[in-house]
Amino acid sequence: MYNRPMYETARVLDAADIGTDPFTELRDVCVDDAGYVYLLDADSRIVVLDEQYRLVNEITSVRGEEEYQFTGASDIFVHKDGTLYISDTENKRVLHCDKNGTYMEMFTLPDSPLIPEAFEFRPIRTVADSRGYVYVLSDGSYYGALLYAPDKSFVGFYGANAVQNGIAGAFRSLLNRMFPNNEKASRRSRVLPYVFNDIAINDKDFVYTLTDTTDTGTVKKLAPGSGSNILNSADVRFKDDNVNTTYGVEYWYDQQFAGLAIDEDEFIYCLEAKYGRIFVYDPACRMVTAFGGGMTIGTQKGTFLNVSAIAIKSGDILVCDRGNNSLTVFECNEYGKKVHELTAMTLRGDYLESKEGWEEVIKKDRNLQLAYNGLARACLAEKDYGRAMELALKGYDRETYSLAYEYQRKEFASDHFALIFVGAVLAVGVVIAVLVVSMKRELRLFKNEKVHLMFRTLLHPGDAFEDIKYKRKGSVRLSLILLAVFYVTAVLKVLWGGFMFTQYDPGTFNSFWVLVQSAGLVILWICSNWLITSLAGGTGTMKEIAVVTCYSLLPLILEQIVWTALTNVLLPSEASFLSIFKVIAVLWFLLELTTGMMRIHDYSFGKFVGTSTLSVIGMAVIIFLMVLVGILVQQLGGFLVTLVMELLM
Repeated sequence: MYNRPMYETARVLDAADIGTDPFTELRDVCVDDAGYVYLLDADSRIVVLDEQYRLVNEITSVRGEEEYQFTGASDIFVHKDGTLYISDTENKRVLHCDKNGTYMEMFTLPDSPLIPEAFEFRPIRTVADSRGYVYVLSDGSYYGALLYAPDKSFVGFYGANAVQNGIAGAFRSLLNRMFPNNEKASRRSRVLPYVFNDIAINDKDFVYTLTDTTDTGTVKKLAPGSGSNILNSADVRFKDDNVNTTYGVEYWYDQQFAGLAIDEDEFIYCLEAKYGRIFVYDPACRMVTAFGGGMTIGTQKGTFLNVSAIAIKSGDILVCDRGNNSLTVFECNEYGKKVHELTAMTLRGDYLESKEGWEEVIKKDRNLQLAYNGLARACLAEKDYGRAMELALKGYDRETYSLAYEYQRKEFASDHFALIFVGAVLAVGVVIAVLVVSMKRELRLFKNEKVHLMFRTLLHPGDAFEDIKYKRKGSVRLSLILLAVFYVTAVLKVLWGGFMFTQYDPGTFNSFWVLVQSAGLVILWICSNWLITSLAGGTGTMKEIAVVTCYSLLPLILEQIVWTALTNVLLPSEASFLSIFKVIAVLWFLLELTTGMMRIHDYSFGKFVGTSTLSVIGMAVIIFLMVLVGILVQQLGGFLVTLVMELLM
């Protein structure tokens, strides 16, 4: 989806443009409060530029009683007081000096029982807050940042990521503990949390961390003291799903975040290394824009070879490229400044004041979701709930949509209370009357015997499945219809489900994948169960297995229909009812399936559980074989194409 550009390449500076000796390798860039720019060269050099990017000074060593070189340093940080912190990675220290390079103090590996054995101190990032607390990231450390107090004493590790394991990993670990052996012990490895790639601090002393992971929660804002994440980023996918992996000439390009910056309005800037792009997010973690590029072969202005760092300077974005030893300056254009200003106003709650501005923005770019979000909030403040819902839908803003819908529903209920009450009473009365009359007169809703039997499985599964087994009243045609309905309701659940409950995206939705997840699994179960029970003395035929399985889908079909309908009426805060209803439907389905399989195979409950477990394993084996055959066919096709091309050439 095209969005109007918000940043433009203003200039690209190399050593010749600055008027200094060629860089060995540009590692980092940072900016002080006065707008001065500091460039860190790997060959023990800091180049200082003024706010007009003119050369001011060069620091080649930190001088005190001794002279300290910092060749191989990874990072430089400028404190509010104008002093510098240099992460001298190769020398395993952090140097603290004034802006002229005069030595002040040094941070090394603390002598503390909190430091694990064999811990290697290789600082790669350093930040310090206004109180003098210093946070140091050490290369490869999964314990979090080392935290030093103003008196240089080591406080402990701060803000480590949680261990990413999951159900499969926990189950595997449990099995290894229950059944240990030497081979498992030799191959056993600890599951460790992801390490931080970058750390940043804003003018309010909040620490932000960047973790390069495929999971959510890439960026975190750490609470003072506890180090827990207080940023609404737990469910945010910061990387670009559409181009997450691209095949290059010789290898795969996987997205990799390398740098993080925070501006005075708490907008988040993430630097992605492999594609050379900059992603901009507002404080609510909503994406504002993205730009840059190059994929390690960038030759045009605004593209990169190998980015290494990012910094913010009065709204401009500075990107350091170690590949060609250059500094690229991106300026925010008038449109971008307008969006930035309006977004900040909306987040402050100035909805009405920002309305006119958002309307102008939408005229310039009808694809900008933030504009619809801001305008929806303005309409919500004006109590124009219908318009707010319409705009929130366009902006995929479920929170605003939910609020507008709640207010609109309250208004409707208040205005039409008498009509709603009478209608509800009549509906309940009609249902009760129909049930009473049908029970007294023993009426059938369905005259067709096979259809009646299908619905009788809902309330009397034992008797109904006995008739299917011994009276052969099951219908393959009805089974196929139920299977098709099961698939259709699964699709409609995504397409027609309430906006507040679904994540439907027309650009990524694939009905074939829904088919595989619904009807595909049912067919796989039928085939696998028939194979297993044929070897385990089961008396059920494939037809009977198919009929029982498909008839048992009725509770799940009803649940999907009810869920689709109610999600268009209920609020997310009322979703607990839907969860309870789903659990009941699943248990109902399992009860029907268990009863039916025991009847048609003449199994005890224990034997049913055993064969069902083997059937599930059989499903996994079939899937594996299908994938394997698909890979072999693909490789064979590639070989034949290559062979034909070689013969023709």
